[in-house]
Amino acid sequence: MSHEHQRRLELIVENTTNMVIVTNGERKIEWVNPAYTKATGWTLEEIKGKNPRSFLHGPRTSLAEASRIGSRLRKGLPVRDAEMLNYRKSGEPYWVSLSIDPILDEGGQVVEYVAIQSDITERKHREIEAARMLRTLREAQRIAKLGNMEHDLASGSVQCSEEIYRILDATGEDIDTSYESLMAYTHPDDRSLVRLNYEQAVKAGGPYESQHRVITRAGRVKWVHLHGMLERASEGDSAVCRLAVQDITERKQAEQLVREKELLDRAAKTQMETLSRISHELRTPLHALLGFADLVERAEGNSLLPSSKRGLGHIRASAQHLLLLVNDMLDLARLHDGRIPLDLQLVPLRDVVEEVLAMLEPVAARRGIALAMENRSELLLAYADRRRLIQVLINLVGNAIKYNRANGRVSVRCMALSADSVAIAVTDTGIGIAAQHLERLFEPFYRVLGPQPEDSQLDQDSTGLGLAIAKSLLHAMGGAIHAESEFGVGSTFFVTLARAEGGSSQLRQAPLGPAPSEVESGVGGTLLYIEDSAVNRVLVEAYLEARPNVTLVCSEDGRSGLAAARRLHPALILIDMRLPDMSGHEVLRAILDDPELCRIPCIAFSADTGVEDVESAIRSGFREFLPKPSSATEFLLAIDRILAVEPMASRV
Repeated sequence: MSHEHQRRLELIVENTTNMVIVTNGERKIEWVNPAYTKATGWTLEEIKGKNPRSFLHGPRTSLAEASRIGSRLRKGLPVRDAEMLNYRKSGEPYWVSLSIDPILDEGGQVVEYVAIQSDITERKHREIEAARMLRTLREAQRIAKLGNMEHDLASGSVQCSEEIYRILDATGEDIDTSYESLMAYTHPDDRSLVRLNYEQAVKAGGPYESQHRVITRAGRVKWVHLHGMLERASEGDSAVCRLAVQDITERKQAEQLVREKELLDRAAKTQMETLSRISHELRTPLHALLGFADLVERAEGNSLLPSSKRGLGHIRASAQHLLLLVNDMLDLARLHDGRIPLDLQLVPLRDVVEEVLAMLEPVAARRGIALAMENRSELLLAYADRRRLIQVLINLVGNAIKYNRANGRVSVRCMALSADSVAIAVTDTGIGIAAQHLERLFEPFYRVLGPQPEDSQLDQDSTGLGLAIAKSLLHAMGGAIHAESEFGVGSTFFVTLARAEGGSSQLRQAPLGPAPSEVESGVGGTLLYIEDSAVNRVLVEAYLEARPNVTLVCSEDGRSGLAAARRLHPALILIDMRLPDMSGHEVLRAILDDPELCRIPCIAFSADTGVEDVESAIRSGFREFLPKPSSATEFLLAIDRILAVEPMASRV
């Protein structure tokens, strides 16, 4: 090689943008070009005699790749297009692509190495970012259970992403790359329609969409959503259908749960509507039955034969039992549906127990049962709905009386279980309950069959719902109930509730008014009764015989009732809530919207007696709510309360 040619080569090496390193056979640097110094920051004087690894490698340099390169060089083999992460003098990392050639002497020994490096940092950053985005995409597909595949229509081959295999519980080895292989995973009941729709979409060249079932390799049934589009690079090219495939099994299951819930909600609503209608239809004749029985007893009680009195008592008892059954069924349905509103407040347990015992004392006395409250001095408060707690205790104490021995005893004890809970224990000296019955006591309609006290009337007096309702009510109040019993000795029922400390009990008992007199001469005026039931109209007319100064006018539907109200301006309007043409609420709204009628007090008189029905009526503007059935006493009390305070100018 001429000196001039060598000089030209040196100029090329010195001016190239690639980095050039020359080392001796021991791989110690002898020379670097200016591009190397510019790229790394190291000058020849600083690194001459050093192995490049000693200052170029850093914490993120691949030791495996460095070892591979070193192994080839020790064998005198060249290195081609290796990629390494090196570090500049400043500590900044950079990527290089390098090729290294050994220079041999005449004896075949390596005397020098020439390395040429190019900076590929930007390219590597793009590749790393692309790989990161691909990982993110795959992770997103995994999380979203979304895969993709391409179907070459000419060859029939299909390329699938990893998520497709995951959806099918398979691997690439389990599925060949054919369209038919994938179609085999489609649920047999869906396969024909899926194939037909897909082939029609391909033929039309339009989009394709499908939701269908697949059976995975593991035998699981899954739902998938496919969305695809046919693509051609140019006219005449083979068409490719690109499809996105998503596992929508969880969504389908959620939709199924929503549908089932909607069905259950509709069924519960239908059940409540049916029970409400049944309740209304039963309460209407019961109202008449109990009302007329009450009137007969009030008018003819002293002159009735003993057998007639007993018959009248049986009529009343049977009607009351049927009414109790209707109420219990409605309560149980509302509790099951979560529709019984509760007014949780601080309740003094002693007061509640004393009230219940006072109410049931006459019943106990008739059977010679002694009622007692233990530890009366114990002042305990619980969080509960007072009215519903009384309902529970009436059931428990009533059962303790009913299932007791003649001349037995019922005791009620309030106790603190802990800083957070209190209990009420109702103990009787009755016949007891066999162990096999205890677990099922609180099931609806479950009744213990076996020996009973001779003087009991358990079959006709019990609905089989009381304990089930008690359990549901206590659960809704955050409490619980359980029973302990020794057959032949007696039983104890334990009610547990959340304990409260101090504070006002916020009792909201309605004040008790004086009992109405047989004839209240101070009460008078026109009473308009809007009612479609002829029996109920006759009954109210009979009730009002005790109020000779009250004039009764009846209308059979809402429209005629409103016309009568505008004509008469009565002192009081009594409105049935289910009229043939209007609801009681609609009649009231028309009255309140009329400036001439809006001051007339109105009473809702209804067989729909749920808490929500009563509260809705009062919120709407009714002065009072009278349930059907109501006794003559209850009816007259309500009438007297209003007519006794209304100004005489409003009466006719």
